[in-house]
Amino acid sequence: MPIPPADAKVYTTACDYCIVACGYKVYTWPDGQEGGAKPSENALGIDFPSRAFQGWVSPNQHDMTIIDGQRHHVVVKPDSDAEVVNRKGNHSIRGGTLALKVYNPDGPTKDRLKTPLLRVNGDLTPISWDDAFDIMSRVSRHVLDDYGEAAWGMKTYSYQYFENTYAISKLAFGSIGTPAYSPHDKPGPGSDTAGIDDAGLITFNASYDDWGQADVIFISGTDPFETKTVLFTEWMMSGNRDKKLIFTLPRRSTGVAWAEKNGGVFLQLIPGTDTVLHLAIIRLILENGWEDTEFIEKWIANSWEIDAGMGRGTRNTPWQWRTTWGRLGTDFAGYRDWIMQQEVSDLSKASEITGVPESKIREAARMLTAPIDGRRPKTSFALEKGNYWSNNYLNTTSYAALALICGAGNRPGQVRRALEATSAAGSAVHHTPGTSRPTNFRADAGRR
Repeated sequence: MPIPPADAKVYTTACDYCIVACGYKVYTWPDGQEGGAKPSENALGIDFPSRAFQGWVSPNQHDMTIIDGQRHHVVVKPDSDAEVVNRKGNHSIRGGTLALKVYNPDGPTKDRLKTPLLRVNGDLTPISWDDAFDIMSRVSRHVLDDYGEAAWGMKTYSYQYFENTYAISKLAFGSIGTPAYSPHDKPGPGSDTAGIDDAGLITFNASYDDWGQADVIFISGTDPFETKTVLFTEWMMSGNRDKKLIFTLPRRSTGVAWAEKNGGVFLQLIPGTDTVLHLAIIRLILENGWEDTEFIEKWIANSWEIDAGMGRGTRNTPWQWRTTWGRLGTDFAGYRDWIMQQEVSDLSKASEITGVPESKIREAARMLTAPIDGRRPKTSFALEKGNYWSNNYLNTTSYAALALICGAGNRPGQVRRALEATSAAGSAVHHTPGTSRPTNFRADAGRR
């Protein structure tokens, strides 16, 4: 691969393949130039040939593109100076191919759109950006004047990080003021994990450091080794190296194999039965007195607080129909009584429904709560779309209840977080406390 010359332009960016937001450096320089083998002769500042893992440029990290009308080399490589997120330049297979995505008129990306398209007589026709802005603004003005803000809608992606999503949402909510706004994955701007939100927990409250500090991590509906590689290899596999991972998935994956090899548990369930599994584990924990009593007494709302609206009351919910007075959930005593009465939370029935052996469910319940050196384990909970893009509300309420029973929510190494966000959340490496409000149980929502 060509070596970036010492005067190559250098930019910083983040990988856009997932929410981990690994740091990358981009080097560009005109075609026909190349750096030398000495540190003073190249932009990487290293001797060539380089040592293993020193930051050499792989074939997948180099491409050609057009800058200001001229052919340029472009190199996109992990930032080996990074001290957070992808420390020392760790990267996923996907992130290592970012350079191949840039526009190259002589490569696979030559068919990339270079201008806006307008459908004319049924055909998509290239137009100028000035025409696109003019048409967009005139049509928008017509709709707003004749039909009002609700007739102007926005359907948008949720990725590419803060700068783009901020501009789009500012247009829809600020400039237009429309209620008709929909991100890529749902029909409106509602919560991805409504059950967790209604339980009083902040869905994306964990830092990467928390995954390193945990003793046990319960992972539901995802394999971060495959979908969030650096988060898994750089944080979950490091820090406390004796940690145990519990995977809940319908298929055996690479991360599952690593977890089992290192003393973890694989709960291979029938898709759509997550709620039943959660309830069975919770019931086992309560039957054996393994719950985190100290955490529950401090953080879980009692009956008076719930009746007074101090938990997830109407002052702090998306809309009153979600949590009207008298139906705000229950306190710990009420939840305990409820779950003991549910047929589906019985171990044998849950095993029959989920397909997970009783012994595995028992093992998971014990692993989540078993003392380590005389103390409760730091148990954290991670979930992604395999959990909440299916039986959303029951899955997320029961998952929140399981986390709360185990004392996870707002302490270092004891967190509960969705692994899929819609912004560059990976820049946060300090612990962010969760809610200070009393929290109430919503996992009994199945009876409503």
